[in-house]
Amino acid sequence: MPLVNMKEMLAEARLRHYAIPMFDVSDTSMIRAAVEVAQEEKSPVILGALEPDIAENSLEYWFASAKIAAENADIPVCIHLDHAVALNQIKRVVKAGFKSVMIDASSEDFAENVKRTSEVCTAVKSAGITVEAELGHVGDGIPGTGESAVTDHKDSADALTEPEKVLEFVARTGVDALAVAIGTAHGVYVSAPKLDIERMKQINAVSPVPLVLHGGSGTPDDQLKQAIANGICKINIFSELLNAWNSNMLETLSNLKNMSSWPSIVKAKSDKKMREVVRTKIHLFGSDKKA
Repeated sequence: MPLVNMKEMLAEARLRHYAIPMFDVSDTSMIRAAVEVAQEEKSPVILGALEPDIAENSLEYWFASAKIAAENADIPVCIHLDHAVALNQIKRVVKAGFKSVMIDASSEDFAENVKRTSEVCTAVKSAGITVEAELGHVGDGIPGTGESAVTDHKDSADALTEPEKVLEFVARTGVDALAVAIGTAHGVYVSAPKLDIERMKQINAVSPVPLVLHGGSGTPDDQLKQAIANGICKINIFSELLNAWNSNMLETLSNLKNMSSWPSIVKAKSDKKMREVVRTKIHLFGSDKKA
């Protein structure tokens, strides 16, 4: 079916108390895993692109693959730019055909975050593009492992979202979705996080827009369920996909006797394990049978 943006997807998820999975997907294998498993489970799904995977002419190849996967499915699929830090990045992907973008100025102070987010909303929302922003700052687990490690964020201490600033931020920027910091981190955790569910309740009570949780990989299932029950409508997953694929590829290559084996054979187990992660998250988030 044709590509959709996130706005209606997230509104439905908020109304029915489930979360839509967003999988950051680096290549065709990951794109197909996300869409084909979502198709099997009748779940809406969001495909996220990170800047290193779409740099220069890689964007053309990446988007073509994602668009083909979406159009071959009969579930809602949104193609989303994750963690953009500059307006020129956003304009580039909108021109290519993306339906949704995230501007991440969360490492800046409140005024600068409002300013940069507003600039993006003014530039692209009239074209039907959904805009996500982040209030508070979700940092990295093990430094250098997370999505924000590949952007040009300034150094800053992690800061949880302040509920009293949510309404002002949304009103002044016009964002369609808001990523909140309640205790998760991007990348690999040093130790399991403890989400601030009481803060989540307060944010949800005042937010006029759907809420997003970054750093979903490695967060305990029971805490993710509590976050969804209290307003989270979209959860981002990346590191768990990478771990499933890479760890199984390491095992396969360590036992491979013929290094001239076809890639389709060599990566079969890794692809299967990655799809298992996708399926598990869809059921955990409650998005199965919602398409």
